[in-house]
Amino acid sequence: MALSQAFRWNDEVQQKLRRIMVLGAGGVGEVVTKGLLRLESVEKIWIADIDEDRAREVADHVSDPRLSPVQMDAGDVPALTAALKDCGIVVHAGLPRNNLHVMEACLQSSCHYIDMASDGPVDMPGIVTIQDQLEYDEAFRARGLMAILGIGSDPGVTNVLARYAYDQLKRMESVVVYDGDNSTVKNQAFVIAFSPEVSIEENLQPPLIYDRGRWITGIPLETGIEQFDFPSPVGTLTVRSVAHEEVYTIPRFLGQKGLHHCEFKYALSQQYVDILKSLQLIGLDREDPVQVGDVTVSPRKVVASLLPKPASLADSMEGTACVGVKVKGIDERDRPVEMFLYTIQSHEYSRKDMGVNVTVFQAGIPAVVAVELMLGGVLGAVGVCSPEQFDPEPWIERLPRWGMPLYMRKTVTEAL
Repeated sequence: MALSQAFRWNDEVQQKLRRIMVLGAGGVGEVVTKGLLRLESVEKIWIADIDEDRAREVADHVSDPRLSPVQMDAGDVPALTAALKDCGIVVHAGLPRNNLHVMEACLQSSCHYIDMASDGPVDMPGIVTIQDQLEYDEAFRARGLMAILGIGSDPGVTNVLARYAYDQLKRMESVVVYDGDNSTVKNQAFVIAFSPEVSIEENLQPPLIYDRGRWITGIPLETGIEQFDFPSPVGTLTVRSVAHEEVYTIPRFLGQKGLHHCEFKYALSQQYVDILKSLQLIGLDREDPVQVGDVTVSPRKVVASLLPKPASLADSMEGTACVGVKVKGIDERDRPVEMFLYTIQSHEYSRKDMGVNVTVFQAGIPAVVAVELMLGGVLGAVGVCSPEQFDPEPWIERLPRWGMPLYMRKTVTEAL
């Protein structure tokens, strides 16, 4: 589970460590860029996107001489390799479908790699799973490089919190991740607060559940439905099982203390559930292109293009979002323990701090903390890493400073 503290990054990447590319200029990429610019130790940042105008928009908004916009297709490995020759770290904030392309470019250019998510843990045609990425471990070790996978809010902070609980317990028997918010939107009939393509993909995959030593799948949108009491002011919401990376990595890396159940549950509005079912019914959830007259188009991309961009939603959204892990186990005094460890934040806060909605804020900030810890010499390893493999204490200390406060509800059962 634990990473070896005896590591050495290769000399080439050490020399350019403070020069960083943020690949993807959507809402999450904007948060990462703005956060990195608050680190005095960062020498240079390139904000890169296939849409150069969007990259330029982010750069113009912050107006920092260390930041330069650049046009870049994350799927073009040779071009990306050439661009990363001057970078020590790339933070991939684009579509997970390009994760392996970016990892290949990192290996060829001696560049560390960070992302916020994969396409999920369920092996389906055409997607990039967390398992696919973990298979690059030996290649990154051989090059003296580090790759951090899934360091957003969930996955990411959820993995760190699960590791924190693991370290406190004699046995950790169950981990369930919960994600919910009470957001409202002004002047919009329907929005998705982060990448619509990613959201449609993950919610329509068969949900993965870890149960007593094996992974099983359920029915999309119909599995594990329950009412969950999120901390105030979010309140009680209907949640359901969704395919998510934690359900693969937590049992793999934190399964040594009797873990028998792991699951991810997401609060989806009934409106969104109905929309997802309708999209799937008529094939508009499909990623693969279809012929329409003289052109080929991806139905899912068409749907995403008709929705408001997440980066544009800061002024439209109100409410609060909560992400956390419910852990059940046995403490060192052999008492049954239940914990809910979580982070919670409002759209009002993220709008004032970075001019973004809270969903993309929570997804982007942990990657900034990862870079801060790397540059400070606190975080280091070689190979491909999942967040629960790291010592959680530096994250527990730093995340609240960046607007991601951490809390714990805890119940201990003991005899009178």
